[in-house]
Formats: sequence, structure tokens, C-alpha cells
Amino acid sequence: MLAILGGIAGLFAGVALIGLGLLVGTLLASQISNQVTLAGYPGLSGLEAGLIGTIVMVIGVVVLLMGILYLAVGIGFFGGKGWSWTLGVIVSVIGIVLAIVQVAFGSWGSIVSLLIGGLILYYLMRPHVKTFFGKGQAAAPMPTSTPAP
Repeated sequence: MLAILGGIAGLFAGVALIGLGLLVGTLLASQISNQVTLAGYPGLSGLEAGLIGTIVMVIGVVVLLMGILYLAVGIGFFGGKGWSWTLGVIVSVIGIVLAIVQVAFGSWGSIVSLLIGGLILYYLMRPHVKTFFGKGQAAAPMPTSTPAP
């Protein structure tokens, strides 16, 4: 369920970032440059607003793709599909790496993403979960003793 919710959030966030990048790159170019200079960052005003818009759009595309992958993983989880376990591990590791990078750059809110990705990865590595997805061995049945004649 976490993967599906994360996928839906990723879809919305990705579309919003792509829209914001388009808005920044086209409509607000001169206003943003002026505001950045007035805010005391004259070095950043040298960056074209189009470049800033492109960076925001690229981030939006990455977030959108991660949302699509999380959504696919979540749907596959409900069916116990083996491919969803593999894709879930890959997507969780990518999500953890991205969250670590975001935390390193000061986005402390990404700690929540880091924890959720870690919990999903931990859960996927549990033996009974791997068995459910056909990635592990089923537990051997307990030997039963037969009464001697």
C-alpha cells in the first residue's frame, strides 16, 4: 500500500514540477532574475531562468518516473508477482539513494522518504515475503515423529 501511495504522490509531484519548470522557464524569466538579484544572490541571477526551469523540469521527470515505477510495484505486490519484488528492491534502493542526496543538500523532510524506503526494503528482504514472491525457499515442514509399533 505504501508503494501505491508513494506512486500516486510521485505522479502528482512530478507533474507539478514539470509545470513549474515550464512556468519558470517561459513566463517568469525576467521577474525571477530580478527577484534573485534583490534577494542578495547576484551570482545566481546570472543563471538563465530557462536553465533553472530546465533543471526543475528534469527533476520533475525523475520524480514522475519514480512515481510510475512505485505505482507498478505496488500493483504487482498485490498479485505476488516475482517481477514486482525485484523491481521493488531496485526502486527502493534508488529512492533511498535519492533521499540521502536530498538530506545531504539540506532537505530534512526527505528523512521520511529515507525511512519509508528503508522499511520497504527491510520488509522485502524478510524470508516469508521472499517466499510469497517466489524468491526464497519455503520453510521446511517440521518433522513429525511416528509412534513406534
